[in-house]
Amino acid sequence: MLRRAFHFVLARLGRIFSTTSARMRLIIGLSAVPVIGIGFAMAIHNYSELQRGSAQRAASAITRLDLQFRHDTDRLRSALETIGGMDLTPEQIGHALSLAQTVSGQRYCYLGLLDSEGEVLHAVSPPNGGCNAVNKNQSFPAYDGTLLEGVQNDTGIEEHNSFLRITVPAVFLTTLETRGYLVGILKLSRKAAYLAGNSGWQVFSDINNPLQAWIVGANNSLQPVCTDCGWKPPPREILERLRNRLANEKNSITALPTAETGYALGSIAGGTDILVATQRTPRENSALTTMLLEISALVLLLIVGLIGVTAAANFVLVWPLRRLTYAVQKWQMEGVFDARTTRSMPLELQRLGQAFTRATRRLSRHEKRLTKAMAHQELLMREIHHRVKNNLQIVASLLNLQASRISNPEFRAEFALARDRVRALATLHRNLYAEDRLDQLNIMSFLKELCGQTLHIAGEYETGRISMEIISDDFCMSADQAVPLALIVTELVTNSIKYAFPDERCGTISIALKRREQMVILTISDNGIGCEAETCGLTEKSGIGLKLIRGFARQLNAEFTQSCENGTHYTFTFPLEQF
Repeated sequence: MLRRAFHFVLARLGRIFSTTSARMRLIIGLSAVPVIGIGFAMAIHNYSELQRGSAQRAASAITRLDLQFRHDTDRLRSALETIGGMDLTPEQIGHALSLAQTVSGQRYCYLGLLDSEGEVLHAVSPPNGGCNAVNKNQSFPAYDGTLLEGVQNDTGIEEHNSFLRITVPAVFLTTLETRGYLVGILKLSRKAAYLAGNSGWQVFSDINNPLQAWIVGANNSLQPVCTDCGWKPPPREILERLRNRLANEKNSITALPTAETGYALGSIAGGTDILVATQRTPRENSALTTMLLEISALVLLLIVGLIGVTAAANFVLVWPLRRLTYAVQKWQMEGVFDARTTRSMPLELQRLGQAFTRATRRLSRHEKRLTKAMAHQELLMREIHHRVKNNLQIVASLLNLQASRISNPEFRAEFALARDRVRALATLHRNLYAEDRLDQLNIMSFLKELCGQTLHIAGEYETGRISMEIISDDFCMSADQAVPLALIVTELVTNSIKYAFPDERCGTISIALKRREQMVILTISDNGIGCEAETCGLTEKSGIGLKLIRGFARQLNAEFTQSCENGTHYTFTFPLEQF
């Protein structure tokens, strides 16, 4: 099945590209494939570079944001670690935390001292700090290092703030070996006005480099750095892909380019994950638009070039070939060849047209000679048939004259039979002379004329005692087959006239000639007295008539049968020669 389908496709393609014009277009189209491929490869490369550029800017933004957040985070962490390592009493630690809050200008939303069970011993927070609830019912395991955690807390209906919590272990001086924890909470999220008005944060409001960032908390929750900017968080699968890539890479920051946005995931302030998204800049959009226009212009130029090359190829090659083809066809129909070669045609086509002109001129001269020779030959053949017909008629007349001088009836009858056979051949040549083709004749008209002539010569045409019934299909037969057929018909019809109706009996002789595809069936019958039994056996004693019939049948390659019931019936079946 596959092989058959493959051959079918090849056959269809062969039909489609069977002309020179179609093949020229195919070659020109294939020549443009490398250029189109290179153009598309460059376009894909440039588009990928644009995507990677957005992702790289997002990764760079994480580094800058880390520096911005670390400026505040390091100060808070240093203050807490200093206070936690001074072996102060809880009251003294509380005063130290208040002092740190004052020195920072109320920058920290929460400073607190907690015992090992998470109970708040002392807390300091500015008015409307909004992060007290972050620290309720917190229990901490025993650890010695500083812990940085990104947390989120909703303080209002509309605000969704993000915080960084720093936890530092401390030893209380009043109760030896009693451990507690210093907790400081720094708000990471900002309002749009703050981001636009403070140095280092203008990147969020830069229209030439739009930037969006989300703090990643527990359970992969996302809280925007800008609380009132209305940023739409990216799909969750983006964050999952970034986390998987970050786990498989050695770098602390990973980037992911997409069609419209570049994403990056990394840590800030030493422990909080942040997700940054950057859109394409106007310059990049302009570059992309320019690239698309250039590609479109390139494709348009290629199409125009292909059309131009195709038209030029048609003008230079295809149309001259069609002109030569038309000239050859006109020469075949009218015998006039006009190539009309011009100097604008390629030299090969000019030479081809000149060669065609010389060849057609020689063929025309040769055809004229052949036509003249064939006409002369046909004239000679017609003259030969005419002369043969005349000579046969003379011979038949001489035989008739000679028979009239013979007194013996048997000898006179033999001369009459020879005369009838010669006249049958003369009739054949006369019909060949009258036909358009000299190698064949219409068998139906010839058979009717031959039978009528035989009946007339026997003297029964005028009396009406014996009638002739002739049924024949209209077809042509070669002269080689018509000769033995004519002699068989003459022999049997003459025999029926002489012997089938004695004592002035009346009767009918029937001749039927039918064609069945490539076979011919000849039937000659009469309703006379019939034939003798020994004659029906087709023995050597049957006389010269049946010997002649058998010889003519062999010439026709015919099978024949004879019946003597209700008259005499002969049937011949032989193949029709092709001509």
